[in-house]
Amino acid sequence: MDGNVWQGIAPLIFRDSREAYRSDLERIFSADVFKETPSLQDSRRLLTTYDRLRYISENLETLGPLVSHRDQLFTVLEWSAMSDPSLFYAMFLHHSMTIGSVVEFGRGRTDLSEELDRLASAETVGALLMTELGHGNSNSTVRTEAVYDSTSGEFVLNTPEPAAVKFPPSVGADGVPRLGVVLAQLKVDGVGHGEFCFLVPLRDASGPCDGVRIGALEPTAMMPLDCAVVSFDHVRIPFRYWLRDNAELTPEGAFSDPLGNPAIRGRRTLSLIRFAWEAAVVGLAATARASAAVAVRHAHRRRTNGRFAADLPVIRYRNQQRTLFGALAGAYVASAVANSVATSEAPPLTAGGVRTTFLMKVATDRIAEQVTTRCRMASGALGFFSKNRFLDYQGFAHSLNAAAADNQILLLDAAYAMAAGLDYTPPTEEAPAPSGRDLLEPETWTALARARESALHQELLDGLKKAKENGLSEFDAWNGQFDVAERFAAAHAGRLVLDTLRTALDKVSEPDSATALRTLCALYALEEIASHDGWYLAGELLSKEEVRRIPTLLDELCERLEPNALELAEALRVPYDVIGAPIAGDDYVADIARPVTTD
Repeated sequence: MDGNVWQGIAPLIFRDSREAYRSDLERIFSADVFKETPSLQDSRRLLTTYDRLRYISENLETLGPLVSHRDQLFTVLEWSAMSDPSLFYAMFLHHSMTIGSVVEFGRGRTDLSEELDRLASAETVGALLMTELGHGNSNSTVRTEAVYDSTSGEFVLNTPEPAAVKFPPSVGADGVPRLGVVLAQLKVDGVGHGEFCFLVPLRDASGPCDGVRIGALEPTAMMPLDCAVVSFDHVRIPFRYWLRDNAELTPEGAFSDPLGNPAIRGRRTLSLIRFAWEAAVVGLAATARASAAVAVRHAHRRRTNGRFAADLPVIRYRNQQRTLFGALAGAYVASAVANSVATSEAPPLTAGGVRTTFLMKVATDRIAEQVTTRCRMASGALGFFSKNRFLDYQGFAHSLNAAAADNQILLLDAAYAMAAGLDYTPPTEEAPAPSGRDLLEPETWTALARARESALHQELLDGLKKAKENGLSEFDAWNGQFDVAERFAAAHAGRLVLDTLRTALDKVSEPDSATALRTLCALYALEEIASHDGWYLAGELLSKEEVRRIPTLLDELCERLEPNALELAEALRVPYDVIGAPIAGDDYVADIARPVTTD
């Protein structure tokens, strides 16, 4: 490969418009506020996150809300995730979810411009309060009430029971003015009209606002945020803070909603979570790239004296190659998925489109967890030190298992919709016979993935049909099929990832880059096949000879990648200065040993 590697690979990783923001972000993220991150025991740790958010908002050049400039927003989120995963959370909750809610459900209104200005400058920091403590991860059964008072023309926000306290919004830090987007049941004259979002001032610089009770929770090392429990004691909020979308309410209390009923309204309101899914995919892909680049760079510089050879870089060892080249492949795959999800224009709100977005969040989270874990393990003892970032990024991926809806719930929700045929047709192509096919060909990967998805879809339908014939209730029928349902949805997501890879590969025209990327993608796809080889073998979709040959094929792919591995890692274009991992330095030994050595 030659110096054109970046130009050849760029279409898989970034669009040109995102790379255009690089110099601006290098300037911003090199500021003193990003130099040192206080320890979790330091009282400044949580406030530092908001100092950084405020600095970015003050120094980023943009016209109008950042959420309206998707390419720029996603690029800032990528850099925030690599710099400080806690900052990523604060940024996407502030821009994507709070400002995004105002833009989405207050479209065309001018009476919220003052609030938008305060949010845009980060004078006030946004927060999202949806989930309630006693109702798991279900936002469809919120108990928080917003009751319309026709006498004053205000809404009265109230937490009716302990189970309805909001949990765990990151609003616990003192001294940070906060404006929340609160999900609540709208009630007018005792009648419920579904879930809406309301803007609610939560706290100012001196403490919580009247009627708002905030109980700070102990920060977790895995994701240091100022999480809290929040309740409302008959808090009065002005009419204009109702993010009504296209619903109407007269001063006298006559309510109308073109969506027709509370259930549809609830689904419309909850659709804003798609902003979180997009942000999650972007942040996870960025930290996967950072992990892989740091670990592969380090493995080329870390030397070892083994039993059979002296003074070799550890990357020469096949076990390291299997681990790290697999991580490198995962980073490229996650980036291709992020590129397909975080598009310049917002995708249409179709059932299939929304489902694809949240399944890509699930798939990218799984990939990022694997990448960060592999990189930490391959880096030995140095991988366990937070300064080298793997633990930060691993914790970030773990946290997103539950954030923006739990991954398992998303898989089961997808399975339910696809079993009902909602904007879904199962694949019908049959996998080619084992004889004469090549497991390294993209056509073979996708054919096997489609065959697995189709078979699991049919297994789920057959199980549900049998349960119905046996007189089981819908709950009992599905309760007995959750395992196959989850596997089916995961198989569908995996197939979509492979389809995305094939589309991305078609965009790479430079021959050497195309060959290297195809090898990386083959490594990812073959590892995916290997993870289900028993299932494929039992279904006679893989032969015994093919299963036995997979380890040899994986070694062959690693051998092809070894000469260009460092160049492929560098082509990820991660900002090493922003990441700040000592083991990524030119002389990591001198850098780490400096406190105890003299000139």
